[in-house]
Amino acid sequence: MRTIRALTIAAAVVTAIPTLSGAQVARPFTDAWFWGVKGGGFTLADTAQAYRQAGLAGFDWLITRTHGGLYVSGTKAFITQQVFVFRDPTAADSGLRVVDVKGLRKLDLALVGFPGEHLVFHPYVGVGMTLLDVAAAQPRQPFANADQLSFANQQIQDGRAAFTPFFIAGAQWRVRYVSVFAQGTLNPAQKNFLLYNGRPYNFSYELGLRYNVGSSIDRNH
Repeated sequence: MRTIRALTIAAAVVTAIPTLSGAQVARPFTDAWFWGVKGGGFTLADTAQAYRQAGLAGFDWLITRTHGGLYVSGTKAFITQQVFVFRDPTAADSGLRVVDVKGLRKLDLALVGFPGEHLVFHPYVGVGMTLLDVAAAQPRQPFANADQLSFANQQIQDGRAAFTPFFIAGAQWRVRYVSVFAQGTLNPAQKNFLLYNGRPYNFSYELGLRYNVGSSIDRNH
């Protein structure tokens, strides 16, 4: 029975693929809702103020109108890095403590514009806000007393998240079954963020695929 059921489901999927593919080709770019997946790289400064790369992966949504739209994205950058915080709560000149940071999460929200009118190639630019959040941060020993441990954890908590404006520019190409896109983002680095290391900007580059799931408006009204 399980084999017959699996074959039935597989046959239904195979039968539906041409219909889904044809619908994707026929759906317009305007007034559409795209779901996407992406990968790429995120650039930030290390403790020597040298830019370094970290891989990233995520997903996004793009809701389009005639000349503009809404962009939402969730991304994780696979960062393994060291940062420094003050060692002692009673004296700022008592030295620095190493903190091991692993993973960075990004949530982006932007308004985008689509210049020109195109059939298969759609450039876009936008501006919005991004939330940066450190996934894990561990201060290194030794701790002379409980106050030093508490102080280190408090500094991590205060600096592990930051809001910052960001800019996005990219282009999307419609192929037969999906749309391929490439884009870059740029955000000012916030000085109170745990991963700030003296450089003024962070930026990313991303490649991905988007699928048009249908209209973003109710066409019955």
